[in-house]
Amino acid sequence: MSEQAVDLRSTWAVLRGHRRVLAIAGLIGAAMGVALLLLAPPAFTSTSAVLLPSAAQSGSGRAGAYEDDTQVLIASSTEVLSRAARSSKPELSPDEVGDRLTVEVPAPSILRITTAGATAGQAEDLAYAVAESLLSYLRETNTKLDQGRRVQLQNRFDTLSGSLATVNDEIGKATKRIAARSASPAAGAADAAALSELTAVRASTVLEIDALKRQLAGENGVGGPVGGGASVIQPASEGRRQGYINDALLHVLGGAAVFAMLALLIIIARNQRDPKLRSRDEIAAAVGIPVVVSLRARPRHTASGWADLLSSYRPGSVDGWALRQLIHGLAPADGKDRPAGDPFVLVVLSMSSDWGGLAIGPQIATYLASHGISTQLVAAQQHPSATTLWAACARTPEGGPDALSVTTALENATTRVDVSVRLVVLDREAPEAPTMPTEGVTTILAVSSASVTRKNLADAVVAADRVGLVVQGIVVANPDPLDRTSGRLTPLEMPDPTVPRAIPITSRSAPKAPSNPNGQRRESTGGQG
Repeated sequence: MSEQAVDLRSTWAVLRGHRRVLAIAGLIGAAMGVALLLLAPPAFTSTSAVLLPSAAQSGSGRAGAYEDDTQVLIASSTEVLSRAARSSKPELSPDEVGDRLTVEVPAPSILRITTAGATAGQAEDLAYAVAESLLSYLRETNTKLDQGRRVQLQNRFDTLSGSLATVNDEIGKATKRIAARSASPAAGAADAAALSELTAVRASTVLEIDALKRQLAGENGVGGPVGGGASVIQPASEGRRQGYINDALLHVLGGAAVFAMLALLIIIARNQRDPKLRSRDEIAAAVGIPVVVSLRARPRHTASGWADLLSSYRPGSVDGWALRQLIHGLAPADGKDRPAGDPFVLVVLSMSSDWGGLAIGPQIATYLASHGISTQLVAAQQHPSATTLWAACARTPEGGPDALSVTTALENATTRVDVSVRLVVLDREAPEAPTMPTEGVTTILAVSSASVTRKNLADAVVAADRVGLVVQGIVVANPDPLDRTSGRLTPLEMPDPTVPRAIPITSRSAPKAPSNPNGQRRESTGGQG
């Protein structure tokens, strides 16, 4: 569980270090979303509504309801779409009309037709064309049904009329025979019975003929499934883009999320193969040298920026206390590990292209000088990656601000100072430390979190060891905020500790430290505030 927590913390640290990349990826994704929205904007839509008349139920004369699916199928049929395609402007194919058409039944006997178009006018024209095509189709269908039904009724009417004429003739003949009374009594009785039956048949035939006359006159609502009274109750509405703001937000936020997620996955994938050390424990364990302090580095990238740091660096409370701990723990006392009156020499090793580690040496020197301690910053070994720093050092006059003097050559280092900070920049690919006096010299290695590998650290320590420099501690610049490790080694892993007397760090307004053993006050190369 703890390993998983460390893994997640390391991943989060990597993402924090690449937050600019994630932000840029998100902005690119948002821009792509806007571009897609401009290239393929949401279509305009227009709506019309058609009211269908009451449907006559066959044989009952009562009004009935339509089946929704049937009417939607009719409205989106090939016949209706073809009519609408021919009358639309610009002319479309039936398939294109079908792709832009939506038919719904919001209420019984009502069809709502919604169409889409590239412009508001195209959407309105298409909605009007589909509605009119549907009405035209319904009218034609209704007319055909009326004509067929009328033919059937007329045929039936003609047949019944012929039958009625025949019945009337027979009734007349039977009446005459009965009136003549020439037949026998049995024949008269038969004629009377036939006359009664013919009279009943005539009555029913007359009633059926009267009903046919009314149907032919349209009184009983002869019609097909859809009556001929369909009408448009809502003309094509003004074409509008529905939900344009929502679509814009979806494109922008969706594009930003997609690109940021892709960048996140790429960063995580690269981090899995990235050998750079991030936590203090990883850095310390890589070479078996403890991390003495961690500082917030303030690197500069221009000569004027470095000059400003050398003249006005003032750490906050946390970094100030870390610097005090560093000096107290490393500086030996006069007369013990260094001759009395000689300066305390602190060699700060850093790696090329590590801007955070490069800033540690100037920050230490400026901090000491700001407290009235005569300090000299020496560019003991230069490197092209730190050209701007060397340019700033070359422009800083001897006896610079706040008791700080700067020299760009080791041979020009003076002993008339309390502390000599010698800055060595090692080439990352082929590190070689300069030859210098190593007796009484304290050496530290300054590296930034996530800037070096185990190989880089080992090469740097080996390069220092070749010239007699023993790295006594590591200063981690800009540690990750989520790193809760300390970089302290166990007693078995640490070298023999030395607990020297601390260099007195006083405020510039306070009296200077005691004079040298001869009783004379040592002159500082820089003025005290």
